[in-house]
Amino acid sequence: MSHTKYSLWLCPPGGSDAYSKLDSVIRRFAGSLKTPIFPPHATLFSPVRAGSDRDAMAQVSEYVKRMDDKLGDSIRANGIPVCVCDVATGNTFYQCVFLDAPSSHILEAANRIAREHWSAADMPAYYPHVSIVYGEFDKNRLDEIASQVRDDLPVNIQHELSFTASEIRVVETVGPCDQWRDIGSVSLTSGEIVYK
Repeated sequence: MSHTKYSLWLCPPGGSDAYSKLDSVIRRFAGSLKTPIFPPHATLFSPVRAGSDRDAMAQVSEYVKRMDDKLGDSIRANGIPVCVCDVATGNTFYQCVFLDAPSSHILEAANRIAREHWSAADMPAYYPHVSIVYGEFDKNRLDEIASQVRDDLPVNIQHELSFTASEIRVVETVGPCDQWRDIGSVSLTSGEIVYK
């Protein structure tokens, strides 16, 4: 059986100020730079390999139960916070220009449990972030774009763009971004599975 790659995303609640502000800046820069558009998110873990959408959702549901067993009330009551602090740049297509999201105790624990759950302890270190631009640019152009993004964001980035995710979105991330497919979510508070 062939397996498809899925990623686990933490997203700002739909309709929230953080979602609309992040979505707006992602779209604005995608338009001016001719780069991909994607929903605002922080990747919690990738890849999850599954033979079908149902299999992927079942695996994520088991992972959420495992997290609940290990972390209990802290996630069930509060979700997973993603606190962004400043604009940064990287040297890969998917870590081009982004908001740095220093790892909190809960975020770090959620990623560690995912690595255990999917036997992925040897993966590179987890680097939480919220991407603004996907692409490949030379260092000088990257710095220019980062400066423009910083000027375009609210003055108090941490206060206005940080968010708490109450669910894990399960996204098939195969091929270019415009082919990615959000298949649904698993609630961190109730464990409910919702297909998109």
